[in-house]
This record gives sequence, C-alpha cells and structure tokens, in this order.
Amino acid sequence: MLEPGTVVAERFRVLRSLGKGGMGTVYEAEQLGLGRHVALKVMHPHIASAPGFSERFQREAQVLARLRHPGSVEVYDYGLDSGLLFLAMERVSGETVDSLLMREGALPVPRAVDLAVQVLEVLEAAHAQGIVHRDLKPANLFLESSPGGERVKVLDFGLAALGGELHARLTQEGMSVGTPGFMSPEQMRGHPTDGRSDLYSLGCVLYELLTGFPPFPVMPSAEIVVAHLYKPVPPFHEVRPDLSVPERLESLVRRAMEKLPGARPPDAAAMRQELLAVLAEPLGPPPLPKKRGEGKKTERGLGGARHEVPVPKPMPGGTPVGVLVPRHQETAGNTLVMSLAACGFQAWVASETEPWEAFGALLVVADGRESLAWARALAARPGSPPVLLCGPADDWDLVTGALEGGLFDFVPLPLDPIDLTRKVSRAQKLKR
Repeated sequence: MLEPGTVVAERFRVLRSLGKGGMGTVYEAEQLGLGRHVALKVMHPHIASAPGFSERFQREAQVLARLRHPGSVEVYDYGLDSGLLFLAMERVSGETVDSLLMREGALPVPRAVDLAVQVLEVLEAAHAQGIVHRDLKPANLFLESSPGGERVKVLDFGLAALGGELHARLTQEGMSVGTPGFMSPEQMRGHPTDGRSDLYSLGCVLYELLTGFPPFPVMPSAEIVVAHLYKPVPPFHEVRPDLSVPERLESLVRRAMEKLPGARPPDAAAMRQELLAVLAEPLGPPPLPKKRGEGKKTERGLGGARHEVPVPKPMPGGTPVGVLVPRHQETAGNTLVMSLAACGFQAWVASETEPWEAFGALLVVADGRESLAWARALAARPGSPPVLLCGPADDWDLVTGALEGGLFDFVPLPLDPIDLTRKVSRAQKLKR
C-alpha cells in the first residue's frame, strides 16, 4: 500500500487510495508538471513479479493507449519503477452502475438499453483492435454526467487479455481472469475467448439492469461457475412477475447468454443494432406502481445482499421420458426414474430396442467418456427425441462434451428437482 505523497516513476504523486482489487490497487495521483489528476493502477507485487507478466502487461498497455473512444478510459502512461508495475489512466467522476443498481434497483427499459448500447459502442472499438475486456460487470461500468446526458465509461480495460499472442494466461496456463457471476462459459473453462465472450458478460449485466437481479442468485463461486456452464437462464417472469419487458429484448438478452459462442450475436455491432431496433418499437404500458415501502431495497438489499430469486414451480409435460443406463448403473437409473416420477413425469428405464417415437425425451446416465459417445450416437439417430446426459456436476469434461456435442442439455448430479423439471419440460416441448 502506497502512502500519500509517494512519487512513482518521478512523475506521479500519490494523493489517496481509491480502491483495491484482486489484481492491484488504484490511487488518485497528480501527474507532476501537468498538474493533472489521474487514476494510477499499481499491480500487486506478487502479480507483477510473475514470469513474463511485466512484458505482457506493457505490450497490452501500448495497445490500450491506442484505444480512443469517448466511452473508454484513456491511458496516459505505464511503466515499471522499482518493482512497481503501474498504469496511469484518465480519472473519472460519477458512480458505478453497481452503485446505481444498489440505490434504484431495476432500471426502466429505455435507460437500461441505452446504457447497454453505449457499452457496445466501446466494445466495437476495442474488438476492432483485438482487445477483449473479459471482466465486464456493473462495477466496471462508470456513469458520468455530460451535456448530452448520461455517459458510460468502461473501466478496467487495463486488466483485459488481448486476442492472439496476448491471450496467454496472466500467470499460468489455465488461469481464468474475471468475475464468476459475469464470466462466459468458455472463459471459465480457460478456453480461448473473443468478442463474443464480452457479449455474454454484457448479457448478464443487461439481465440485472432489467430485473434488478443477477442471472443466477448469489451463491458460492463454485456453484455460480456450474450455473453458467450448464443451467438455463431463468426467464424474466420467474424472477420478476410484475415486470413488463418486450419479448424481443428478453430473447436478445438470453441469446447473448447462450452457452456456446456461436449461438450468440456475431459481434458487438450486430447486438447494438438489435438493441436500437428494440428502442425504436413501442414499449407498451409501464408496469404497475409498487406499494409504499416496496421497491428498490426488495430487489437489491443493503450492503450488496440480494434476496433469493424465486424458483419456478415444476410444469412437467405429458409425454413419457426414457432413461437409458449402462448395465452396471441400474441403481442410478432407478433413482432417476423415481426422481422424474416425483416431479410428475411418466418415466421408466428403457432399452435401445424400444420404439422411441413415444418418448418426449431420453436421459442417459453417464459413466465416463464412453457414455458421452453413446449419448451423442443416440442423439444422431433419425427420429431420436432430445437427449440429455445426466452425470456429476464437477466433471467439467463431461459437462463441456455434452454442451458442445449435439446433446440437448446436461443434468447434474446430485439432482435438483427444479433444474431437472425445467430441462426435461423444455426437451418435451421441443419434441412436440
């Protein structure tokens, strides 16, 4: 921690600390000679000393310094001074979107969409230079007042990982950078990312702007990772039954949060155009006013605590569900059948010789990678109903293989009745 009065690189005098994060501390500092106040980000020593990090950081800074957009924070200087790796940036004033949500809760549709459009304009400029932010979240979006109205500034591009050679992990292979509640599935798995990863994160942000809640309720980080990897995004009406959001807008938000990058909008420009089209349409009647005492604090509690998102009631379909199991997994198959029955489904352990036309969905109990290949082969058969793979939630290879291998969905063990019901119901609906 640098004390006020400390001079960095003979040109920045530290005035006060502005905040501390996982990668470094940000200070307000005066640029000597110019009298300009800047935001000085100083990386934590254990990060700055990691092999190769200093070189990558300074190469990033050179690219970031060329990113000139009204919605991005301008980079003034960077360097290494007595072991201190620093980045001097434009000092912004105002408040973060996170603070705004804490105070006001969900935003009106026009305002939420306008903020997202402004962010997408910045992302267009960044992606054009190969810069992927990789940590978009309400706390990294700053609101400034300007003569033209509310202006969004996107913060923390200084921690972004660039495409190409700069996609190398910050300290070691497989390390992910970002905030779990807003990270894309491919980023969580440590896979290469491109601009579509930022669109996923922005979809999470827009979901919260419109509903007042994150896509998945506050939970331990490991559970949030699992939710983003394979759980469907709850529809708006499940989170806020009183909310009135255009169907086209909700569809776009959910598409931005698709698990596979190829299912999302192709780029920031395309998503921005779709949002502008939503703004151009009539938005319908405003939601009913809330009673006195209800509102903002019921959506986001004080101190950042959020009330739990209501879960939907099971809505099972009428077509039966077939359960397919390896020979030595009969017990697991019977347990799954009982769970399905408890949720209101007709289900039984099926054989490969049964006619499948009568089934609304098939659940395959996983037993290693062989089961994944088996499920894929079943899904590829002509006339096959939607196939879901059921296996351990912590088997990332299995989860990833199911999502990327043509299967309808992945059902984690231990079973969550609500999750099981939602996924099987969706599969049955697709079959019909």
